[in-house]
Amino acid sequence: MSAAALPGTDRIATPALVHTAQAVAAEALRAPLREVRARVLDDGRGALAVEVTSPLTLPALGSHAVPDEPVLATAHRARVAIAERFRTITGRKVERVSVTFSSAVLDVPRRVR
Repeated sequence: MSAAALPGTDRIATPALVHTAQAVAAEALRAPLREVRARVLDDGRGALAVEVTSPLTLPALGSHAVPDEPVLATAHRARVAIAERFRTITGRKVERVSVTFSSAVLDVPRRVR
């Protein structure tokens, strides 16, 4: 019997969707995973809304590095990346992504030992 003909249902539980959204957002925003929060809401029509709260990652002060893009461009790029990556992983349609920057963290390069 093929997998498509097997009776039953497949569901992704809410906590799994939330953790997936957190991981995808941390990757897109280049923020520490432990500091990213996410909410996933069903719009009642089968699509999802993802709300992300994350720190804004900035270059270390005194490093003379300039941020790659303005903050609004970072948020827009991240919203698109989050929606596409989340849809790819879960197969669920993402209707809306909201990003809120709650603080700022410095992107300090780590030393290689």
